[in-house]
Parts: sequence; C-alpha cells; structure tokens
Amino acid sequence: MERTPEIFDKIEGYLSHTLPEEEIIAFEKELAANPELHEEVEKHRALHKTLSDQDTLDFKEKLMQISTTIKEEQDTTSTSISAPYWKIAASIAILLGVGMLLWYTYINSFNNTQDLYGAYYEPFPVEDAMRGNTNNEEMQNIVKNYAKGAYDSVAVMLEKQPNLDNQLRLYLGNSYLNINQEEKAVSSFKDINSNGKYYEVAKWYLSLTYLKLNTPKKSIPLLKEIITYNGAYKDKATKLLKALEKNR
Repeated sequence: MERTPEIFDKIEGYLSHTLPEEEIIAFEKELAANPELHEEVEKHRALHKTLSDQDTLDFKEKLMQISTTIKEEQDTTSTSISAPYWKIAASIAILLGVGMLLWYTYINSFNNTQDLYGAYYEPFPVEDAMRGNTNNEEMQNIVKNYAKGAYDSVAVMLEKQPNLDNQLRLYLGNSYLNINQEEKAVSSFKDINSNGKYYEVAKWYLSLTYLKLNTPKKSIPLLKEIITYNGAYKDKATKLLKALEKNR
C-alpha cells in the first residue's frame, strides 16, 4: 500500500470520527478487505494512545516549558551578538529525540501487543447446542456463516436481531473483531451480563480486544478478574498476564 498524505488524512479522520457517515462505511469496507490498510490504521491508533499517555503528556509539558524559557532568553538577548545558540540547538535536539522515542515506543508496544493477540486469540466456537437446536432459518444461516468465518454477514444479520442473548453477543463481538470493528466488539462484550455462564468468556474476549486496540493496561485488570473467577480461562489468563507484565 502506498502511504500518501491523502491516506493519512483519511485514517486520521476515521480515528477522530470526523468523516461523513458514507465515507466511514466505505472506509470500513476497505479496511476489511485490505490487511495493509488495517495495519496502518492500527499503527496510527497506537500512536494516538501513546501520545495520550499521562507520562508522555507530562514529558511534552516539560519540553514546552524548556522551549518557552529559551525563547524568553533569546528575546531578552536579541541585541547581543552572543545569543544562546547552544540552547536553541539543544532544544531542537531534545524535540527530535522525543519524537524518535515516541515513535519507537509505539512501534514496540504495537508489535508486542499484536503478537500476543495473535498468539492467544481464537474465535469463540459454535456450540453443538446452537447448531442443532434452532428451527429459525435465519438463525441457522447466522450459525453457518459464523462457523465458516463469514463474519461480515454475521455482523449484519445479528445487528438486525432484537434482544440478543449472551451467546449471540459473543458471536457478534467475535465477528466485529474479525472485521476490524474493535470498538463495537468492546460494546458487545460489555453488554454480556454477569449472571450467566458466558460472563467469564466475555471478559476474556474483552481483554483480547483491548490488546488488539493496543491498550494492554485495560486488559490487565480483566485478566486478574478472570484468574480470581477460577474458571475455564484461568490458565490462559495467567500466562497472558505474565507476558504483559514482563513487557511493561
């Protein structure tokens, strides 16, 4: 994929939700069909997360204070031949350095979390009870499409269904994950209530969704909750938590 200013503008517009609705729909279709574009969007998303991190913001504030101080000193000595050029040069070097640091941080963070996501993610399987106990033709089509990985179709069909049960919400959330609509996946997994057998499963997939969004800090408390729950996902959650804490 050729990286052009137009592509970058479109990506930034998509991430900031400033694109018109018809352009968002077209862009999401292109995302689902173009892995390179999806990877580029995730890199931009990761950079946004890095730049919004509080430690980064504090560091940027210190740099701005340094820059302001140097400018004030330069203004007061503008008539002097011995203007503080070394301070100006130092400021430029710091700004360039922090730019490289931020770029390296987000690339490294993005690669680590995506590797972990790829290692641990498997779509929630179609349960045998769901395969055989539905007489609804549309529901049968949903199950068949989900089983064969036709996630676009599954998402479209499930979005039209009123009052989805927890099992179908899991299918919908996984479908969103596989068509690069992670924010919708987050909502779908969060909507699964805590008094059913799918609650732990929903927490697991929500933690993986945050990994895909390159926000592992949000995954950690979910993984700890899963470990405390002491259910089927405890071992996986324990291993993933150790991997995340190792990379912090």
